[in-house]
Amino acid sequence: MDRELTRTELDELLPLFALDALDGEEREQVARYVERDDDARAEVESLREAVSLLPPRDVRAPSSLWQGIEGSLDVPSGDLAAPPLRLVATDAMPEPTPERVSRRGRRVVTVLAAAAIVLAVVLGVQVVRQQSRIDDLAAQMRRDPLERQAMAARGSADAHVIPLDAMAGDGGGEVVMLPDGTGYLMGHELPALSGDRTYQLWAKVDDGTTTRMVSLGVLGRTPGISPFRLVATPTMFEVTTEPATGSEVPGRAVVLRGAVA
Repeated sequence: MDRELTRTELDELLPLFALDALDGEEREQVARYVERDDDARAEVESLREAVSLLPPRDVRAPSSLWQGIEGSLDVPSGDLAAPPLRLVATDAMPEPTPERVSRRGRRVVTVLAAAAIVLAVVLGVQVVRQQSRIDDLAAQMRRDPLERQAMAARGSADAHVIPLDAMAGDGGGEVVMLPDGTGYLMGHELPALSGDRTYQLWAKVDDGTTTRMVSLGVLGRTPGISPFRLVATPTMFEVTTEPATGSEVPGRAVVLRGAVA
């Protein structure tokens, strides 16, 4: 590789780095990125923790399984053994009589049915839990880089989470702020607007002499997670609906609002 990876490319490689699936210069660049970036390091640690929760591959039924099957059937003790993993055909084997075939066939069917029921009970919960953990890990790895960054920021010990209340009806949202001024609007369920309207995010800031509303971005008709950067100290956040091109000052149509505690 003869170039430096972008931040977006580095973020997309974090799941593979967490699983030790990178090599060469890609691995070296991602390793340097994780070492210097707290959010990236938190993401890798989270992914590795999720992987560590998965159960081992060699999940086996307990040793008492076949004893339980034997006890539940009308078979003399010791006459029933666990079915072999491999059947070997040989010319030396005696020719079974129809009566023995019929009796053994019924016994095999009974044993297999009982084994299926017991295995489902014993191992079912483990299989469901394992699949759930795999699904959660896969969903986490599919998240786009912006969502991963926002979730990592929200989980940071020094994050400031400001709840936003809906001005009409149910719902709400939140703003996540980090000490360096990085922030994210997230956790909302704002409905799509018509084509001539947009959502806009505002912050009320106080510099000691004046108080003013600062636009943090025109969010579009269907905003998702919206990042922003604010160097001043905010006292309140608002989300309003504005004309499609945005406004210089917030209008009266406030949909979300929250004071900074």
